Amino acid sequence: MVMFHPGFAVLCFSLPLASMLIWFAMIFDTGENYEAYKDQIVIADTQIALGNTKSSATVAVIGTIKNTSHVSWKDIQFHVDFLDGAGKRVDVGEREDYTFRLPAGETSSFKVSFRREFPETNYVKPVVRIVGAKDTRARW
Repeated sequence: MVMFHPGFAVLCFSLPLASMLIWFAMIFDTGENYEAYKDQIVIADTQIALGNTKSSATVAVIGTIKNTSHVSWKDIQFHVDFLDGAGKRVDVGEREDYTFRLPAGETSSFKVSFRREFPETNYVKPVVRIVGAKDTRARW
């Protein structure tokens, strides 16, 4: 008699629908929002490395980044302001590194390089900050 009750039919149709909705939510989950954790990612020592390639002159920033949060991050977007000896901004670069992963609670080295547009003497101090990242648990 339970099988002929209308509530049983509703239950039979709603369980697969609910499980499919949960599955889609898990697939399209974007993970934690970086803005809530941005103060827990710290750029430690940085230094400038100047070089030349076959096509142009380059400037690279090499440093250490520490993640004190409980979230692992990927697709980290670095923003670098290059200052001259007087502390005046002379150049800016932004780079999103799709292969860089920063595990939770760990320290890692990083390097971001850009095409240099000004003389070497203008690049005295880099100021690096992270402007965006994605939770590693997110698929997209």
